Amino acid sequence: MISIRKQLFSIFLSIGCIMVFSTSLIVNISIKKNFEIYIDNNIREAGNSIVALVEKLYEKGELENNAMQQSLLENYMGNFVVTLLGPDKHFIWGETEQSFIEDLNQKYPNQVDPSLYRQEERPVHNKAGEIIAYVKIGYYPSDILTKNDLKFQKNVNVSIVWCSSMILMWFILAGLYVSRLFTYHIYGISKTSIALADGKLNARYPFKSKIKEIETLRHSMNYLGEKLERQDTIRKKLISDVSHEIRTPLHILQSNLEAMIDGIYPIDEEQMNVLYQEVVRFGKLLNNLDLLKNVEENESRMNFRVINLNESVQEVFDAFKIVAKEKKINYHIKHTETENVMVSADKDALKQLWMNLLSNAFKFSDHKGEIKVYTGMQGKECTITVEDHGIGIAEEDLPYVFERMYRGDKSREQYQGSGIGLTMVKNIVEKHNGKVAIESVEGEYTKIIVTLPIHTKMLEPNNISGKMRNYMKMTKN
Repeated sequence: MISIRKQLFSIFLSIGCIMVFSTSLIVNISIKKNFEIYIDNNIREAGNSIVALVEKLYEKGELENNAMQQSLLENYMGNFVVTLLGPDKHFIWGETEQSFIEDLNQKYPNQVDPSLYRQEERPVHNKAGEIIAYVKIGYYPSDILTKNDLKFQKNVNVSIVWCSSMILMWFILAGLYVSRLFTYHIYGISKTSIALADGKLNARYPFKSKIKEIETLRHSMNYLGEKLERQDTIRKKLISDVSHEIRTPLHILQSNLEAMIDGIYPIDEEQMNVLYQEVVRFGKLLNNLDLLKNVEENESRMNFRVINLNESVQEVFDAFKIVAKEKKINYHIKHTETENVMVSADKDALKQLWMNLLSNAFKFSDHKGEIKVYTGMQGKECTITVEDHGIGIAEEDLPYVFERMYRGDKSREQYQGSGIGLTMVKNIVEKHNGKVAIESVEGEYTKIIVTLPIHTKMLEPNNISGKMRNYMKMTKN
């Protein structure tokens, strides 16, 4: 299996090689083509010059002059084979192809290919336009290039090699940089995930990446680590709480039974009631766990129907009036804003929701305290708030209050409970497509806000009361 770093580097190197090869090929083809055009232009200009010179010599009558022939040959024979033919194409003077190839073989031993020899025939005209002779111009392509031409061609090839090498080197460096840029963080995140899998739940990857996707991956991994660490803390606390909740009634049962067996306590109705209460307490703990399981797993059993919000809240509110009177708590409700508001909900689940919120409020409120229930509107949603001025919740416990079996140390020590009330609240609210939030200051107050969507029929213009319409306008503004 190849690592991502090697794969990225191989991709960059391959792209670099392809680009260098393609660029070199294109440049060489372009240079070759331009050189061919350059050679053709030189040959054409030389041919035109030779024909013009022959025509000029003919006009002056000096075509047969040996001195003029020698001058013509000296000017052009260095690179070309010039042969003058008569009108009937018989040889007059000049150099033949065979003698030219022999000279090249002496100059470049074993390097001359006769098949590359080229020649063309040009007619020579007089002023009347009549053909008076033919000039045959032959050449060997590589021999017509001057030393400067060859030097230029060599320098271009060297430059191409150097540029190709530099481009390839840059691709190698870019490949190393990019592969490290990706893999450095990926390796770090991978090691972090392995550490989390090995049980080191405090492992985090702190180094930020400039790449959005990798930074998202890093954030997700760290968030997962935080969640796992939090769940592990809750798990340990759960074991401790369950152990505490189970140990207490069992210890009381064991102690009382042993005392009865030893004759210390009489077996009478009072002692039997004590044992019975502890058995009931133990049974309630198991029942609460079963109830939570049902709420979490049996969504399909909920019977959703349109119900009046205020009636549902008021029914449970009235049930706690006796408790409020016994504890001398200032207990009141305000729900005028949600008059005639209907919600789609399971009646029993919603009742359980208000029961849990109010039982918690009363449990953690001192005598002569205050508990308020009030409702409101927020656009297409309604809010139900339960506020108590009791012991409050510590800031460090707030993120965990909706976790199952979680109980703060202070509440666990002073108040009885299973620690699943708010977990049930959250699950019921989520089953109704709502939201739940909590605000609290330790020693001052606790406020739980439940938000539920209004039933769709309530949003039809004909079904919206004037008061509700005003509230909806206020919330929009």
